[in-house]
Amino acid sequence: MASPGVMSTVSPTSSAGSDEARRPAAAVTEERKRKRKESNRLSAQRSRARKQQQLDELAGQVAALRARNGALALAAREAARRCAAVRAENELLRARSVELAARLDSLTGLARCLHDAAAASSSFAAPVLLPPMAAATAFPGAVGHGFVMPQPPLLDATTMPCNYY
Repeated sequence: MASPGVMSTVSPTSSAGSDEARRPAAAVTEERKRKRKESNRLSAQRSRARKQQQLDELAGQVAALRARNGALALAAREAARRCAAVRAENELLRARSVELAARLDSLTGLARCLHDAAAASSSFAAPVLLPPMAAATAFPGAVGHGFVMPQPPLLDATTMPCNYY
């Protein structure tokens, strides 16, 4: 303890000087806080702007993708329609091919029957054999058979030995 007659060494002027020294330090600290708050506020504002820009870009991508999806769906429907039309046409052509093959077989049988009848009932010589190209020119339906059918004499229904149809 200090003695009653002795004054303290701390003078009121020095204490006032330290308050003044503290005031500028407090002001500096307050200024730093204010600058930090301002910086944080600007940073948050930039962050919100970036997020908004990203959202706008994503919304644009969504719209573009939806439009593209619609166009692709339309193209897919059109391709499916064309595919169905081609399949139907293929089936029709297959049926026609079967019909024409049956007609060709029938005509070939008829030609063979007429040839046999002509050979049996008249004095015709054997059929003239031609190369495949000449046969194709003479009888387009007989391509690859290598013969040309001679013209038989006119026959009536009673002398014709084969039945067809």
